[in-house]
Amino acid sequence: MRARAQQGLTLPEVLIALLVFSAIAATAVYSLRLGVDSRDQLASVDKDLKSFQIARTLIKEDLAQVSARRVRDEFGDGRPAAFMGNLETFGARRQEDERVLASFVRAGWINPGADEPRSALQYVEYVFRGGALIRRTRAYLDEASDADTSERILFGGLLDARAAFLLGEQRGELDWADIWPVSGAGAPPRALSIILEREGRAPIEQLFWIGAVEAGS
Repeated sequence: MRARAQQGLTLPEVLIALLVFSAIAATAVYSLRLGVDSRDQLASVDKDLKSFQIARTLIKEDLAQVSARRVRDEFGDGRPAAFMGNLETFGARRQEDERVLASFVRAGWINPGADEPRSALQYVEYVFRGGALIRRTRAYLDEASDADTSERILFGGLLDARAAFLLGEQRGELDWADIWPVSGAGAPPRALSIILEREGRAPIEQLFWIGAVEAGS
């Protein structure tokens, strides 16, 4: 009897099968990589969004409770105004590369049971330094060389941060000032605009209305 002819795959068929398998594997790896990148991007965006919401809430609460209380510097000299912005200031805690966008006293600093020997007023500064927008506070209103301060980074990775102060409205358009106080303005501005510039992204501009000024103590 004749031996049955052996059957198998030819070399071209094997090469074609390997080519198809390679294409499927490459597509699967690419899809997996896209999924991982999308997850990382979503996580980054979610983190930025949460930081943005927290920072906006802090700024909004601060400006809603601005007080007319003026503070003194470390030499005992009174500040020219209760609310100041984009003006050069000096003090023990100032650094050469920082820019104070706004400084003021706010009310409503919670002191449960009056356990801390302080008032309900708090001195707040918003500072741009080292590519970050920083909220800086101190335990007591008037500045001293040994005063305890606390800093919190609100936004990082910035190219620049700028502030503008609302004077009012003229001819149907908002009138802004680059510094505060301006001549003839004894009260705080009506609103504060903060513009954040980031590399490769559109600038973020946020507008915060300033609440009715409370008398300081």
